[in-house]
Amino acid sequence: MSTGLSGQLFTAVNIGSVTIATSAIIVVTNTLYTLFRLPTKWTAFAIALIIAYLNVLFSATPQWYDWLLAFVNSCLLFCSALGLNEIVIKSGKAQTKEPVQEGKFFRSWL
Repeated sequence: MSTGLSGQLFTAVNIGSVTIATSAIIVVTNTLYTLFRLPTKWTAFAIALIIAYLNVLFSATPQWYDWLLAFVNSCLLFCSALGLNEIVIKSGKAQTKEPVQEGKFFRSWL
């Protein structure tokens, strides 16, 4: 009896795609903050939304529910980017024992 699932929730391709999207969100958000002082939380969420909905838009045969799942995917991308950004900040603080200086590329989004 087939359930429609491939037997794997995560594949190398899925993990690679999420990693690239998460990295793009972090880099673009921190760059836009550095250049224009845009609010990081909203910028990161907007970029996550754009990436998720573009993924559906450019898929071969999008179904109606793909548009709903894109919002959930954007939330997951945002949370992944937020968590990774905070891990980078915490690891930098642990190494230097000093607070993150204002001129640094990575800064807390919280």
